[in-house]
Amino acid sequence: MFATKGLMARLATGTALSLVLGAGAAMADDIRFWTTEEQPERLAKQQEMAAEFEKATGNSVEVIPVSETELGTRTTAAFAAGDLPDVIYHSLQYALPWAEAGILDTEAATEVVDGLGRDTFAAGPLAMADYDGDIASVPVDGWTQMIVYRADLFAEKGLEPPNTFANVQAALEALHNPPEMYGFVAATKVDENFMSQVLEHVFLANGVSPVGDDGFQELDAAATTEVLDFYKAIANASTSSASARLP
Repeated sequence: MFATKGLMARLATGTALSLVLGAGAAMADDIRFWTTEEQPERLAKQQEMAAEFEKATGNSVEVIPVSETELGTRTTAAFAAGDLPDVIYHSLQYALPWAEAGILDTEAATEVVDGLGRDTFAAGPLAMADYDGDIASVPVDGWTQMIVYRADLFAEKGLEPPNTFANVQAALEALHNPPEMYGFVAATKVDENFMSQVLEHVFLANGVSPVGDDGFQELDAAATTEVLDFYKAIANASTSSASARLP
């Protein structure tokens, strides 16, 4: 996440940035904050944090939920109309393109990171946010993908934990019994960021990456085929509401 070309953008990461608030905190500006964490409980927590921020700084924050699927188009439209919010909580895929387009205030992001201390961030996220020596966006969180499974059903069927492609597919064969039970829930909507995130992790789990030690590299055909065959299998074992049937 970080900021668009808004005056008070650098304030948006909260009271932890007391070292860089300075005179801005006394200006009592309103900050518009777009967030894709729009679930009711998460939204309530962000509004609570905004209220605490206002008490500490005098700067009010309007927390505005935006669907993740609409974030790219809404941001582009707002930029064209000159109506960007001050801060956007966004995923990594937007950081460098938005910095290049002038949507993000890279000077403000760099100032925040330097104010907190670069050594307080993990090196990997900072490297991914690098923009010609500056920081495109302030890294705020991260996650990994995981498989959540019913250990009792696995034990009942004598199945191994789903820690390999083969073990997952064996579980699908043993447990997939629609409509009583579906073997998996997989992301398959190709125009949404979430599918890209999930598929990327599956590729990496099989040692497939377009980036090598010397830059771009060709994909290993056999390993790539394994990934795609596996993804078809889990997609076809998903509920119809979660995935489209793949051939």
